[in-house]
Amino acid sequence: MILHRLLCTVLLTALPLTAQAQCRIKVAGSNCVAVPQTRAPKPGPVKIGEVIERGEYSVMMNVRYYGLPPVSDGWVYMNIEDEIYRVDWRSLEVLERVTHQASRNW
Repeated sequence: MILHRLLCTVLLTALPLTAQAQCRIKVAGSNCVAVPQTRAPKPGPVKIGEVIERGEYSVMMNVRYYGLPPVSDGWVYMNIEDEIYRVDWRSLEVLERVTHQASRNW
């Protein structure tokens, strides 16, 4: 019985500490805010490796403005439904999704 009471006392005093430990910055008069976990990115409008039709999407010009590396080796950047993809110019095969590499002005 004494051990049970001691254990309950320890658990009850530890509960507020765990709640406080989850709050990283505690300022007087404020509350902790739960930051939502990042979700898996949504699937894009096209898949990597897919061949798109010529004339269906726009080739991006002035990619330096968007903070992207310059085009080279026969591939271009294409705007596909508000996403940026690296696409092989000759075969029109989608090589990579690079929206995350663009600067904030995208």
